Amino acid sequence: MAAPKKRRIPVSIDMTPMVDIAFLLLIFFMSTTVFKKPAEVEVQTPNSHSTSQLPETGIIVITVPKDSRVFMTLDNAALDVQTGLAQVQGHQTRGVEFQPDSIGKVIDKLIVRDRIEINKVVLKADKEAEYGTIEKIMRVLQKNELYFVNMVTEVEES
Repeated sequence: MAAPKKRRIPVSIDMTPMVDIAFLLLIFFMSTTVFKKPAEVEVQTPNSHSTSQLPETGIIVITVPKDSRVFMTLDNAALDVQTGLAQVQGHQTRGVEFQPDSIGKVIDKLIVRDRIEINKVVLKADKEAEYGTIEKIMRVLQKNELYFVNMVTEVEES
């Protein structure tokens, strides 16, 4: 005679706590994500074989497009507007154009008056920008004792 089959008790799992945790994680990651600022001007950087990571904080980015205008930004978009490196026009933020000779005064003002810690300067120049403009920027940075300048380049595949 066959043994009688035992009745299984149905198992019900309440999914509400799991959905709550998923939404909490989603909210957490969305609120702590740091988005990359949109590029102010298009710059075609020169090619290079070396690679190194740029620091994420404590940097000032000097951008020189083809027409040799000069823009400066910090690592935080809100600080750009607050320190006068950018202006809000309508719903867009536009960068302020600088002369290569006036960069030193602006950086001094940022470090002294606004107490912003600038450890590194990142130079993002177009490969067709005038060399004289970049040379002026480098001399002004050297006069202001900012000797560590990182150049942004495209990695050339070998």
